[in-house]
Amino acid sequence: MRPAHGLWSTAALAGLLAVAGCQSTKNREVRPDSRPVPAAPAEVAVSPAAERGADGTVASGTVAPGTVASGAGASGAGASAASEAGGAGASSVSAGVRAGWPDDVDLEAGAVLASVGGRAIRVGDFFSNLAVREPALLRVLLDDLVISRILVLEAGRLGLEPPGEEVQALAKQGVSEVGQQASKAGYTNPDDFIRATVGIEPEVYLRRLTENAAIESLAPRCVRAWLLASDRRDVRVIAVEGQSARDEVMARLARGEAFESVARDLSLDASREDGGRFSPLVRSESVMARMAFATEVGSWTGPVRSGGGLVFLKVEAKPAVLQGAWTAVGSAVEASLSTRPVDPMEISQWKEAMLRRHDVDTQPFLDLIR
Repeated sequence: MRPAHGLWSTAALAGLLAVAGCQSTKNREVRPDSRPVPAAPAEVAVSPAAERGADGTVASGTVAPGTVASGAGASGAGASAASEAGGAGASSVSAGVRAGWPDDVDLEAGAVLASVGGRAIRVGDFFSNLAVREPALLRVLLDDLVISRILVLEAGRLGLEPPGEEVQALAKQGVSEVGQQASKAGYTNPDDFIRATVGIEPEVYLRRLTENAAIESLAPRCVRAWLLASDRRDVRVIAVEGQSARDEVMARLARGEAFESVARDLSLDASREDGGRFSPLVRSESVMARMAFATEVGSWTGPVRSGGGLVFLKVEAKPAVLQGAWTAVGSAVEASLSTRPVDPMEISQWKEAMLRRHDVDTQPFLDLIR
């Protein structure tokens, strides 16, 4: 099945919720200035009488029956919900779908999931077993949910709504993948495949798929908006190992060779292909950030030991800070993303900042697995 949002790979998520950094004293209410994202991401035709609520969502019952984003007609009786979404245009993934805050569910450790011979299998039992057998998977799933909620809050703070066409495309891609998996598994009807493998109704699955697509579309925009609003430095790096490589870098830079040329020839970092151009560094306590903010624009410094190697760094620019709501910064963010996509270092810095900004409490999870 399609992951919640492709930006957050397993590697990028690993270690995000270190116990020391993510526990707080209590759960808190959502901040008044951080509303859930108010958009139904799938595009659907709305009747002329449709009205929108204060939060921007289409009022219940205002969607014209049988209308879909692509302009195709109503789905035929008995047609597969997954097939409709992937082909005719997603009447099943329609209005009312929103990347919003979920309803509260009172599911405590003692809640019963199943029973065998009259003896209960409880939520705490399930998570304790999963924590022993698949600890990495459990951590990734929790991290993914936490990051999704943070993205909702950040998008609300910016006034950013999921772009409908992009969300629709992502949802259709997910449906197409499900259809391929169903076919490989020998199912002629994707709905039957969803019921058998996921255990939920296709309409519910498609709604979740579209909500996840909305989160995926919000992620790079929220991350880049944060970066542009942060005090940062544009840098290039050269990463080497060993004294001989260190000495060669220093000798060539001392002779006045261009930093980017030396990076292409000697650096072990993947950025060598782009002359050592690295993700912008935001002010923080990390070794590289301290290097960057202690170095004048146009100058280089190093080496310092970082991640088991030796790093040289050149500061290329001190970009202007761009702040404001999406209406003010959106065009700049989109232009920036078209030039350079979000990278793992940028994501890492964003996550660190978001865990400081938002009250993330994983103590209930720890209580479940004990």
